[in-house]
Amino acid sequence: MRSFLHESLQAPLMVKISHRIEYAGLSVARALLQRMSLDRGTAFSAAMARPLSPTLRRRTFRNLRLALPDLSQDAQNRIVSGMADNLVRCAVEYLHLAEIRDTPDRIATTGIEHLEEARKAGRGAVLVSGHLGNWEAIRAACARVDWTPAIIYRRFNNLQFDAESQRLMRAFDAPIFHKGRSGTLGMLRHIRKGGAVLILSDQRFAGAPEIPFFGIPAKTALAPAELAKQYGAALLPVRGIRRGRASRFDVTIDAPLHIANDDMAPYDTMQEINRRLEAWIRETPDQYFWLHNRWGAKKDRPTRPAQ
Repeated sequence: MRSFLHESLQAPLMVKISHRIEYAGLSVARALLQRMSLDRGTAFSAAMARPLSPTLRRRTFRNLRLALPDLSQDAQNRIVSGMADNLVRCAVEYLHLAEIRDTPDRIATTGIEHLEEARKAGRGAVLVSGHLGNWEAIRAACARVDWTPAIIYRRFNNLQFDAESQRLMRAFDAPIFHKGRSGTLGMLRHIRKGGAVLILSDQRFAGAPEIPFFGIPAKTALAPAELAKQYGAALLPVRGIRRGRASRFDVTIDAPLHIANDDMAPYDTMQEINRRLEAWIRETPDQYFWLHNRWGAKKDRPTRPAQ
């Protein structure tokens, strides 16, 4: 769990003039979108953001070429356009989390019994996923059975953005932790008491071991498997996939992964999680957040091993 405990913030936490301008823009957009229904607001925002796709292409093509080298240029373009659409919809959906939770046909859930079994056993649960589809749909599905997982995330450099994000995420009654020492300790206490937590494990963590992801070594935190092993919590791979271009989701909770007792167990378990996440991404690549610096800085990026 070293990468969780020692990850530091990458920018000073101060309110800058640029932050105030950014937040003013957010406030205007929020006021406009709150006057719209969920479906109308997401469709409108996706249409407005469509011109941004070329900018995103420049930042994501190298990741796509590394992970999916056999794709044509047209296929890459479609994936990046779909990614932009999905991200904008996710952002607007934060304004409607309670509606997504409470409207029956917004979420179809498979495997909720695995979560229920962990709760009945008093074991706690570590739900592990990635930045695929809408991860808040996972928390909404769990909230329907009154066991919303806590979530840990990297604090926004813009403190006003961060406060607004926390306010929106608190639509679900569950703790919210910042990455860093205090947040990690809070998460540990939560799991030790039998709580559930959602961890998005697809980000690069300095100092973490390299585990294959799309066949390429990627620094991957062992924390999800280590936490489950240490506290006897159920380790549940989970995903929340968008249905088409709508705010409707298929949430799938897989059966708990078995974690062996040997020293290599956390590594082996996270290797399986990376394999599973990769398979999910291959099914819906346009719903994945390809902007992550998953394989390191450009100068440090590995090349794909020869086949």
